[in-house]
Amino acid sequence: MFMKMGINSGGGSCPECRAFFTLKISGELFGECMKAKLFVDRSWSVGDTLISFGGGTFRLGETGKPVEVKPFVMAIHPVTNREYEEFDPSHREKRDKYSDQDDQPVIYVSWKNAVSYCRWLSEKTGQHYRLPTEAEWEFAASGGGQRKYPWGNEDPSPKRANYDESNIGKTTPVGSYPLGRTPEGVFDMAGNVWEWCDDWYDEDKKERGRVVRGGSFVSYGFNLRCAARNWFDPHLWDLICGFRVVRGPSL
Repeated sequence: MFMKMGINSGGGSCPECRAFFTLKISGELFGECMKAKLFVDRSWSVGDTLISFGGGTFRLGETGKPVEVKPFVMAIHPVTNREYEEFDPSHREKRDKYSDQDDQPVIYVSWKNAVSYCRWLSEKTGQHYRLPTEAEWEFAASGGGQRKYPWGNEDPSPKRANYDESNIGKTTPVGSYPLGRTPEGVFDMAGNVWEWCDDWYDEDKKERGRVVRGGSFVSYGFNLRCAARNWFDPHLWDLICGFRVVRGPSL
């Protein structure tokens, strides 16, 4: 069951829809424009928060190709150790100095592990969860192509994300960088962990691997751009890669 939270009008404006509202949850202020609405999924036992995007057409990152994105709902942060270990309790044995807290993003998960988690979550909640397509991921990160970075067009800084220049050397708990969240309220879309997407990196050369987006705690600022893309072998896992989920139509 999805429950929409209360909305209070507030200052500021969305450059695209000319409207802006504020939403306060647990003392934090989130933005909401006409294309993004904040929901809380009470059927998910962890009580995660998701944002609904209305979709639209925009030019996809480095390719520049026009892409149509249908409406979807995205988790505001990557899946955490606590959330993933409801599905796979044995994963706790993989926790180490790079991600040992409940609210740090889960790492050491392959693309196939992430897909299995989505299937489990779908069965558990009765809703259809899956990995985002890279178009959905970039749409959410860039506000439909309106921003260079998730927070806007300003260059990255250690105040906005966990990346190479932050000199932390490990993941940080999700939501640790409120200055780096998107205007719509999505956290950790730059740095911390690369995030698995559904797509092959090259549809004509599928052996190259699955797309990952967002950069990690060891990435240079260049890879924190909304348009930046990379790929990993879907059968392997790494300490710099995690994932987040979306709820939307089947692919």
